[in-house]
Amino acid sequence: MYFSRVQLCPEVLKSSQLNRVLAGNVYGTHRLLWDLFSEEKRRYLYREEIAREQLGSLENVRGESVYYLVSQSKPVEPEHSLFTVKSKPYQPQLSVGQILSFECRANPVVTKNAKKHDVAMNSQLVLLNDLVQKFNLQSKLPANITKRDYKKLLLAHGGDVLNQYLTEILSNDNRYAERLEQKLSLTGKLEWSIKAQVDQALESWWIKQGKRCGFELMIDHSGLSTVQNSTYQWHALPEKGKQAGFSSVDFTGELQVTDIEKFKQALFDGIGRSKAFGCGLLMIKRTKSTIYFPCIRLKPS
Repeated sequence: MYFSRVQLCPEVLKSSQLNRVLAGNVYGTHRLLWDLFSEEKRRYLYREEIAREQLGSLENVRGESVYYLVSQSKPVEPEHSLFTVKSKPYQPQLSVGQILSFECRANPVVTKNAKKHDVAMNSQLVLLNDLVQKFNLQSKLPANITKRDYKKLLLAHGGDVLNQYLTEILSNDNRYAERLEQKLSLTGKLEWSIKAQVDQALESWWIKQGKRCGFELMIDHSGLSTVQNSTYQWHALPEKGKQAGFSSVDFTGELQVTDIEKFKQALFDGIGRSKAFGCGLLMIKRTKSTIYFPCIRLKPS
């Protein structure tokens, strides 16, 4: 396996608008990186980053994209290539019990009624629907309800009972209990309760990936999971249909290796779906001497 850093050539950046065209165009990026591999060896994962954030110590680095790849074969720069490619063999040295920090841009989905659903959006709708039923507001739902409609309905009719219920949700979540000290409005409590629900669902999704892929998430001395999520983003794929697309979430955290072969497979084959469009690449590095504990709780998504 090989680990590579791929960048647009300086000449291309100066003389064309290609970097701007590629920004946010996951399908176009996929097709360009595709050309770095021979037809029979196109097995690779990639992740797009901003060069300034990754390579700020180097000269002439700006806001252009940089791509990290893990591939079965070494990428080859075609003649007159748009890219500069730097590669090295990738054979991580692993051991059972080893603790590693990780970063991963993933497309978390859950299967319901034989269909794939976005984990983050599904968890929000589950909570909102449960609240509507708890307070017997089903009859007031519009025909084609949206997430905004759910919130308006709950805020308009939930009153003190909803306020007390949301307070209990937040007080029982160690990550968000301190928010109650801010004297939140009902709207604020609802938004933070939704955030707590999403975090729990995403953490649960990662725990399930770990069971399948040979690792456990870690928790800190406070009993909180070290996994953090950010940058939820929707990526349209108009080339595949008017409504086609997928979501991605950036994750960071610490994990402990439990099965070397399964974990290597995850490093080489990726985590989750949408791997052809920049998701699934699990980037790891050794941690400092901080002591963590296995995250064994599994919350419903």
